[in-house]
Amino acid sequence: MKKSAKNNFPNVSLARALSKLGVTSRALAREMILAGRVTVNGKVLTNPEVRVHPERETIAVDGKTVARHPRLYIMMNKPEGYVTTRSDERGRPTVYDLLKDLDRWLFPVGRLDRDSRGLLLFTNDTQWANALMDPDSKSPKVYQVRLDRDMDGRDMDRFESGLMLDDGYQTRPAEIKRLQRADGHWVEVVITEGKNRQVRRMMKSLGYDVQSLTRTRIGPVSLNGLREGGLRPLTPDEMRALKLKPAGRT
Repeated sequence: MKKSAKNNFPNVSLARALSKLGVTSRALAREMILAGRVTVNGKVLTNPEVRVHPERETIAVDGKTVARHPRLYIMMNKPEGYVTTRSDERGRPTVYDLLKDLDRWLFPVGRLDRDSRGLLLFTNDTQWANALMDPDSKSPKVYQVRLDRDMDGRDMDRFESGLMLDDGYQTRPAEIKRLQRADGHWVEVVITEGKNRQVRRMMKSLGYDVQSLTRTRIGPVSLNGLREGGLRPLTPDEMRALKLKPAGRT
């Protein structure tokens, strides 16, 4: 006999339950619990690791019962100058300034640094995000990069073979080709992993300075004319093309 969805949602820590329910991140959930803001079946619990069943028990935050939020999958065309964090101690604009009209917690799937622009995905589905970010998924990420000078063929071969970064990490093989544009020395880069500032660091290791960097595609999902600063939900066709099933339950 097929088990119900409820029986497939096991006991988890209270902090994880709030994350799975799409309320907030696990780290912020821990802070809320420790502050005495969370109740389970009407009782205040201050231990983030206590085990609960999210679909059999009544969980509330600040007296408001938590309902499971529908899963959201959003794409953004991030402008340059925005940091990919919820808040910034230096007061710089963040991507959450562009998400302010959404009334629920979302987190970025990977990052783009402040000086980069382009495709950035957001969701409240942790399982889906982890699957997409897993290097073993080999989901290609495509960037258009303007360099300070033309890249010679030997350096392109070295780039494609994989490079040792400044922290000793050996990158996987990548792809690179020249783009014919009148406003500088452009290349298109394809990588299947996402280390911090990876493309910039790969270029630096070869002696090139990145003047502009735009992520145009993740897997089969591309910007498709989305205006800079704009956002929209991923379409069902895009979700199917990613070959990552949205988690109806986790």
